[in-house]
Amino acid sequence: MVQRFFKARPIAKVLGHDIDKPKLTMAGWRLIFLYLALPFMLIGALFDFFIQLSTGHCVGVWCLFS
Repeated sequence: MVQRFFKARPIAKVLGHDIDKPKLTMAGWRLIFLYLALPFMLIGALFDFFIQLSTGHCVGVWCLFS
């Protein structure tokens, strides 16, 4: 029963041309970065900023540039 939903479909032909399988484009990779990686980086930066405010010690990435 489950195999009926997950079995591979034959490659479709359009006007005699084979259509490739769907693949992740560069725009897809950018969206993955925006939705997954960027929020974690911002949360980490805010966490480092609040540690710096409370203790006076620079622990963030911006310490490399100061």
